[in-house]
Amino acid sequence: MKSQTSLAARNCRLQEWSQMVHSCNNRPIGMSVNEWCRENSITTANYYYRMTQVRKACLDSLSDEAVNQEVVPVPMNLVAPAEESCIKKLLPESVKGSSLEFDFHGATLRVTDQTSDALLAKVLGVLAHVE
Repeated sequence: MKSQTSLAARNCRLQEWSQMVHSCNNRPIGMSVNEWCRENSITTANYYYRMTQVRKACLDSLSDEAVNQEVVPVPMNLVAPAEESCIKKLLPESVKGSSLEFDFHGATLRVTDQTSDALLAKVLGVLAHVE
């Protein structure tokens, strides 16, 4: 178990490194990461190491928050049938029943009772990482 002092020191380093990564991301247009690193007296390898450590710390903090989330089932009687549209008219009969639609960054995900759990889990896993 890490001591309080070493945890505080790590948090302080991560804060400094986070500011460094932010500064590099806001470098002038046309300036490469290598040039920015040279101007800021840091090796490129050290910059990428620090950036990786900041990202890992962010992901760790997000996964801690995600542990407290839970799935809430939605009864099918609350799901309204999809409205008639030209897209729906082009779908096969097996897909025209009740459905649930999600919009993610300009893409629409339509889930029906025929959608397999495995496919839905994979698609949602991918969409969770879209920026």
